[in-house]
Amino acid sequence: MERRIKLVWWISIITMTLIFFGQLYWLYTQYQYSGTKIAGQLRQDCTEALKDEEYIRQDAWNKSQSSRKDTLKLRINIHIDQKKKNGTWSKTMTTLTFVLQDSTKVTICGNGLSAEDASLIHSRYLTYRFRPTQMHVLDSLLALKGYPPTQGFRPVRHRELLLEPRYEISEGIFKRLNVLYFDNPMMHHAVAFSIPLPKNKIMAGMLWQLVASLLMMVVLAFCLIYQIKTIMIQKRIDGLRHQFMKDMIFEMKQPKDETMEQGVVMLGDSAFKYDQNELVHGNERVMLTSRQAEIMRILGQSPNQTVRREDLLMAAWGDDSYANSMALNVQITYLRRAISFDPRLAIDVVYKKGYTLRIKG
Repeated sequence: MERRIKLVWWISIITMTLIFFGQLYWLYTQYQYSGTKIAGQLRQDCTEALKDEEYIRQDAWNKSQSSRKDTLKLRINIHIDQKKKNGTWSKTMTTLTFVLQDSTKVTICGNGLSAEDASLIHSRYLTYRFRPTQMHVLDSLLALKGYPPTQGFRPVRHRELLLEPRYEISEGIFKRLNVLYFDNPMMHHAVAFSIPLPKNKIMAGMLWQLVASLLMMVVLAFCLIYQIKTIMIQKRIDGLRHQFMKDMIFEMKQPKDETMEQGVVMLGDSAFKYDQNELVHGNERVMLTSRQAEIMRILGQSPNQTVRREDLLMAAWGDDSYANSMALNVQITYLRRAISFDPRLAIDVVYKKGYTLRIKG
């Protein structure tokens, strides 16, 4: 029986542990999935915020040019190489040559560049000369959409030409959206920054999963605790049953004391009948077990004197083990209850020595 209880206990604990870590892994994958969805929305909002920030700078530049003439001259030469492949013509390379006011030539090569792209590059060049990308304006625009401010905002130079922002999602628990935005493609100038994914939005997206997982864990924990409690109660019942059988065997084997078999010993105002395991005080009658009667007999033989614990243990149990010593404390408690109706009787403990049956005069 003991082996079965331990086996069920360990299986329950292992199962609970596996379910707990399985739920943690499932929640982690749900967190990653929700973070990916939030990152997709953040890309769109960040693209709009970058366009709005650029528009604000362009508007300020246009207003500043209203009172004076812009002397910047620009000539754009577009050369498109084409070749026929599988019966169709395809663009291979576009070269844009910008001639600035000081006769400086800037050449940009790329696949599929058009006149609209050249106009966009030129516009960003003029806007950047007037005012570079402003981090505080971009943070304000992102804050209006409910996102935290940018982090690690820094200018960089990049050989690759990108007219649209480039986004990358960092790995790990705390996800970030890394952004690379060319605010001056003509000079290969860009800004790089990252935006932490808002955790409140991620948690809101997986709220019902969290609630369901927590509820499941609470139910499983309650079942395990209830099972452990039931096992402990059963073990206590088995212990009481075993102790009862030991007491019954002890009582059947206990020899009768010839000196007290027919007699009654008066202890205070109470009559102690050892052969009947009985303590009588007036109309009160208390039945004792054989061990309690044996302990009472030994204490009654030496009233108002200290009786060693070892003597009580050897007389009632036959050995002075730790378990029997704990059982003696319990039996003394029962005896104190049994003599509580007699005000002249009391059992005192003598620390580290034994017990004394005190009989008041």
